[in-house]
Amino acid sequence: MVEDDTIIELAWLSDATEMAMMSKNDIEYGLGWDYTPARITKLIRDRTRNVIVARRDNNLAGFGIMTYRADYANLDLLAVKRSYRRLKIGTGIVLWLEKVAITAGIALLFVQVRDRNRVAAEFYKALGFVAIDEAPGYYRGMETGLIMSKSLRPLPGTA
Repeated sequence: MVEDDTIIELAWLSDATEMAMMSKNDIEYGLGWDYTPARITKLIRDRTRNVIVARRDNNLAGFGIMTYRADYANLDLLAVKRSYRRLKIGTGIVLWLEKVAITAGIALLFVQVRDRNRVAAEFYKALGFVAIDEAPGYYRGMETGLIMSKSLRPLPGTA
């Protein structure tokens, strides 16, 4: 998992601006800016979501946002600062969110990535996600999205 000097915890309201800038620069590049500081603040306050951060040396190194429904959850955003990549921080964030989903009885996780972002797709495949569909125009009508899922427990009638 992540190294001992990485702390994963719920995000603070004071993290919203830095998280929003990471989203703008590392996730939403070329698409406009949807996850603004105001929106991230609203998500941190939303009880149907977990907004978590990874910290190293008291610095925000990455974050993840998961939305929960009755039987499934969606990983809405995941970002790790460039200087902290390849340290298993992204993996740690996803696994932290998975544990919460399992505890909540969630059966399936979903994530969407830009079809051209093969690094992200391979990252999720290594964590057990499989590509299940492509959605042309998924990203603001401009880019195809690759829809991926991961089963956390057998679905009724499939065991």
